[in-house]
Amino acid sequence: MLRPLRPALLSALLLPVVVFCQAVLPGRAGACATCSVGDRTLTSIGTAQPFQNRVRLSLGLTHRQDGVGTPGVDGLELRELRVELAAAYSPTSWLTLSLSAPMLRRDVLFANLARDVSWNFGDMEFIARGVLFRDRRLAPQHLLSMQVGVELPTARAQRDMFNQVLPLELQAGSGSWDPSVGLTYARFADPWSAYVSSVLSVPTRGFDRSRGGASWRTLVNFQLQPSRAFGIRAGALLRVDAVSHEGGQQESDSGGAIGYATMGFIASPAEDLTLQAGIAVPVLNALQGQHREGLAVNLGVSLDL
Repeated sequence: MLRPLRPALLSALLLPVVVFCQAVLPGRAGACATCSVGDRTLTSIGTAQPFQNRVRLSLGLTHRQDGVGTPGVDGLELRELRVELAAAYSPTSWLTLSLSAPMLRRDVLFANLARDVSWNFGDMEFIARGVLFRDRRLAPQHLLSMQVGVELPTARAQRDMFNQVLPLELQAGSGSWDPSVGLTYARFADPWSAYVSSVLSVPTRGFDRSRGGASWRTLVNFQLQPSRAFGIRAGALLRVDAVSHEGGQQESDSGGAIGYATMGFIASPAEDLTLQAGIAVPVLNALQGQHREGLAVNLGVSLDL
């Protein structure tokens, strides 16, 4: 059984981010975040419109299921709860820097019905997002941005009862430095909005000479906001993965494509506070080999400081 990593470590890692934001800010903004951008559209962290000295903190919960291998033979089934803290800071009106840190509760069921339940720290991710085009400074209707990021090898390798490293698909992290690059586009036309994101990540070598395949993710999301405090969302997520390599050999149960239908809502019960919930249901499964992914459920809260 793996020893759980104490949650206090997560707080210790995020504390410098909060302290940094407080140190560099000249003081609390005199207006709410919606007033500062001139648009009432409710947004999540990562999709928010930047303005100078904007600081946003968020806490997200995601539950998902995953399986690799032949059930009853060599199959492994995973149930995972992901608790993620994130902080985003915009030093200028065109640049946003964000850092996320996940803690994962992982329940792995082996083919012989043995079970391993543990808490693990995942891979932290740093992203810099810069605005390439904004049609106007206040209340823009079109926002095109580019982002570059990197996942940091902060997770430790997960092993089975025989001390063998689990497949990459069931790891809490990759053990590698994984750079990414992408484009995002947001359209604001009150009371509806749209968001499109396309990101390519290319992993480097990680645990036990393993190397995940390049991954391309595209998200399309539409939001209808009938009131200032509530919005309904629907969209789609497509992920295309190249084949992974483990121990220098190709992993047969990796690679392929999967598509999800997404739906949910977002609400603001108080100024600068945003709540959201959503579900992602797999509707297209072209994953290679014996690889099964189930639905994912997420909850989140964001606060503008």
